[in-house]
Amino acid sequence: MQVETQTDKWLAIRRGLKGNCPKCGQAKLFRAYLKQVEHCPSCHENWGKVRADDGPAWASMLIAGHVLAPFFYFITFRTELPDWVRTLALVLVGVGICLAVLPRMKGLFIAWIWYTKAPTS
Repeated sequence: MQVETQTDKWLAIRRGLKGNCPKCGQAKLFRAYLKQVEHCPSCHENWGKVRADDGPAWASMLIAGHVLAPFFYFITFRTELPDWVRTLALVLVGVGICLAVLPRMKGLFIAWIWYTKAPTS
C-alpha cells in the first residue's frame, strides 16, 4: 500500500509541475499565467480554496539564484564588459528564469498542499 501512495504523490507533483490538475491530470490548473481555476472541469476538484501564497515566489527566486550564480561568476570575472552591460544581462537572465519557473512552482505547491491535505482557506 505504501508504494501506491508514493506513486500517487509523485504523480500529483508531476501534474502540478506541468500545470495540470494534480488530481486527474486532464484539465489545466491555471486559466491565466498564475490564476488558478476555481474548479477542475474534468474531476470537479475545488482549487479555489488552495492557496500557495508566497511559497512559489520564494522557490522561484531560490532556483534562479542558484542557476544564475555560475553565469554571474562568468560574466563578472571572465569578461571585460562595461558594468552596465553586466548588470543588465544579470537582471534580464534572472527575471527570465523567475518568470519561467514561477507557474511551475505554483503548480507544485498547489499539488503538494492538496496531496498533504494541509489546511486551506
